Amino acid sequence: MASKAQVIRCPTCGARRRRTSKANAYYWALLHAISEQVKPLGEQFSVEAWHAWAKSRWLGASDQRLPNGKVIVVPASSSDLDERAFAEYTQKVEAWAVGERGVIFEREVEV
Repeated sequence: MASKAQVIRCPTCGARRRRTSKANAYYWALLHAISEQVKPLGEQFSVEAWHAWAKSRWLGASDQRLPNGKVIVVPASSSDLDERAFAEYTQKVEAWAVGERGVIFEREVEV
């Protein structure tokens, strides 16, 4: 197994390996469970809203100034993460959901 600091790369072309379809399906299934079970102040939020929130919390965000002068907060993109970083990100989201919010989540995801 590669060390934590080592980036996983394709043995053929050397490019960083992106997350797998299975890892992506697992993450979105987790977000669906969060959306269905976590209701801050009694309000249900969409899967997309939880995705934006999780990215902001664990990956960070930056202010983006628009041409009209308005400034919006843009979360970092999870699609920029390699396999290892995406797995670590997903583990943080799951630990928060299960450990802090009591989300019941089936770990098996069919792809």
